[in-house]
Amino acid sequence: MRIRVDEDVLQGAPIVSDRDDQYRFYPEDFEDGNDPTRREIAAAPLVIVACLGVGVVLFLADPFVDPITVSGTDFEFTVLAAIVFAVGLFIGSSVYVRQGRRRLGFVHAVGSLGWLLLVIGTAFSSTVALAAGGGALVFGAAALVLMTWRSSA
Repeated sequence: MRIRVDEDVLQGAPIVSDRDDQYRFYPEDFEDGNDPTRREIAAAPLVIVACLGVGVVLFLADPFVDPITVSGTDFEFTVLAAIVFAVGLFIGSSVYVRQGRRRLGFVHAVGSLGWLLLVIGTAFSSTVALAAGGGALVFGAAALVLMTWRSSA
């Protein structure tokens, strides 16, 4: 990010950066490989968001679709949605850890464990698993908020 110094700065006006609402096109911003259209797309966020999208669709479809029967056991779409959430977070977690972003990977693994515990708690009517799963989800969400807050400050 480059900060532009205009004549307004010399007269005491605030500095306006490229990230402000008044973005101006400067061709040199796209030199030396800074072209945003040619950057690599990170895999972890795509996997997490795709699984989140599929899970939300499954969750919303539950009232309109009959449960799926596998080996004589009925699975409601809300349970499948939680499993998809858990799988997406776990895959994202492993990708983040391989990229060297261990804290972010750990937080996503905690979220994955939380969703899995909710499924287990629901399947076996275990209040301990439900409470632990809910606690893991709250902890993971709070940790993500804290990490985001600290990185933007």
